[in-house]
Amino acid sequence: MSAAPAAPVGPATALPAPVGPAPVWDVINGFTSYWALSAALDLGLFDALAQDTGTGLDSARLADAIGAAGPGPVTVLAETLVALGLLDADEDRFRLTPVAERYLVSTSPASMAALVRYSPGPPEGWPGLAGTVRTGAPDPAVTTGLTGLYPALVRATGPTQTGVATAVAAELERRGWWPERPTVVDLGCGSGAWLTALLRARPNGTVVAVDRPDVLPIAERAATDAGLRERVIPVVGDYLDVPLPVAAADVVVLAHVLRAEPADRARRLLARAVELAGADGVVVVADYPRPDPAPARRDGEDRGSVCRASRHELLLSLTMLASTAGLGVTDADLRAWAGAAGAELVDSFEPVPRQHVSLIRSRSRTPEATS
Repeated sequence: MSAAPAAPVGPATALPAPVGPAPVWDVINGFTSYWALSAALDLGLFDALAQDTGTGLDSARLADAIGAAGPGPVTVLAETLVALGLLDADEDRFRLTPVAERYLVSTSPASMAALVRYSPGPPEGWPGLAGTVRTGAPDPAVTTGLTGLYPALVRATGPTQTGVATAVAAELERRGWWPERPTVVDLGCGSGAWLTALLRARPNGTVVAVDRPDVLPIAERAATDAGLRERVIPVVGDYLDVPLPVAAADVVVLAHVLRAEPADRARRLLARAVELAGADGVVVVADYPRPDPAPARRDGEDRGSVCRASRHELLLSLTMLASTAGLGVTDADLRAWAGAAGAELVDSFEPVPRQHVSLIRSRSRTPEATS
């Protein structure tokens, strides 16, 4: 009996490529990246390179400049910073990138060096994040740690917020919402960056600066250093209900305070700001809004793409969750809370990259007045 003919040989069926672990490694390496940057700042590595007026430093000279025992470990750290886009390198020398020169050298006016250390909040909040998600609130010890950290944190925000506030002052000028002698109420004035920037734009203005007793002196010092202290009225207390020396304001600032509050307090705080602004003023909200919920998203925006586009804002909201009673805010929250208070969110924009600002005005304004 003859054998059956062999089956024709055709191209092999392609198997699907296995799913790679790159996103998992990216998250793991994010932890390493943060501590590489933190170590470089602790060592004064960026400042040392900023002092060099030549073509950069090799590992041995860089080790000498930062007080390291030898070039080997310094090479590993510096090459990692090159991979992260924070240093440049040629065959044997390391140099600052423009980003590092502007944001990581401690003497730069825009320096974020201190913010790198303090922006993540109390370090102990992160290992306990699973428990916080389960219970809905961070461990009280973490909250206490944040209280102790807060003065240093608000100082660290100063350079970044100065740039934002300066740009917002120019925008208010462009829109005609910036009178020659404005009254400003800064609810949660923090470092004093907003009040000093706004007063530089309007030296004859007056700012009512509200914050807690351990923070308000920082803002007062910033105003004193800027020669503007006589234009500032300090008020110590809870910005939600402390009595104020003015009944109305041309500009009310809520800079990075709403996202740290529970939703009910955030809603009430925005309502107070709207009431202070009245029919003719403007509420300026600077924050990092999370993605809107599905009913508030534009048609065609799927949740995955929106979340990926909001990575920065979501990570900062998670930072709030790790150490405060807040979950962050959304633009939908702002629209709803403003509407309930008789106002509307008339515009949102980024005056500098990754810094989100919303402008809220009374609904009694005519379309011409808000254009």
